[in-house]
Amino acid sequence: MKLSHQDKSMLITFSGAGFLVLVFFFLGVKPYQNPNPEETFIEIPVIQEPLVEEAQEEEEIKKQLSTVKSHQAYNSSELRNESKELFSEDDLIRKAIEEQQLSSVEDLVAENEKALEENKKSRELAMAERNERVQAQIEAREKERNTKKGNRQSTVSYNLKDRNAVKIPNPVYTCDALGKIVLNIEVNSTGTITKKEYNKKASTSSNGCLIDQALLYASDALFNSTSTISQKGTITFNFQG
Repeated sequence: MKLSHQDKSMLITFSGAGFLVLVFFFLGVKPYQNPNPEETFIEIPVIQEPLVEEAQEEEEIKKQLSTVKSHQAYNSSELRNESKELFSEDDLIRKAIEEQQLSSVEDLVAENEKALEENKKSRELAMAERNERVQAQIEAREKERNTKKGNRQSTVSYNLKDRNAVKIPNPVYTCDALGKIVLNIEVNSTGTITKKEYNKKASTSSNGCLIDQALLYASDALFNSTSTISQKGTITFNFQG
């Protein structure tokens, strides 16, 4: 009799299952075990607290909590009032300090402005006095200088053949220079100088002030009359200190 593959599989499955059942049976049931073991009871003590004491403790705790809350509310309100008072006092103190500082700053600014104004007036007064002194010194020096200049004298000489001087001014000059100025002149028949010019070669100074003084005073010079229509010559001014 031949078995198919399906039959062989079923046979192997049932054999394995039976073997497992036998193994579990022998492992679970032992010959030395008592089939009817005695039951052992262990008493567990139950601790019961008195309910009355618990209730009293809970009531006491509630009272304490209520008292703490009441105190907290009271203290918070009181603290708020005290804080307001403290802030109010701080504001007053701060305002007083600010006003005092502002007043001090204003006083300091006013004092500085006053000091600056007084210093400015002092400087202006000192400057005015200094200017007056300088001006007085300048005027004194100028006066002395003009006096010295006015005292300066000069000598006059001429070279004109067969002529005599009727009038030749001797200038008192005011120039800050010394030297000899020679002028070339032409004189007409009446003795009047009709032409005059600076002779640089014969002169010892080229100072413009001295030349102008010489030309000015030469215009007033006068010589005697002759029959000569025009005559050339020189006139010399020797400016001295």
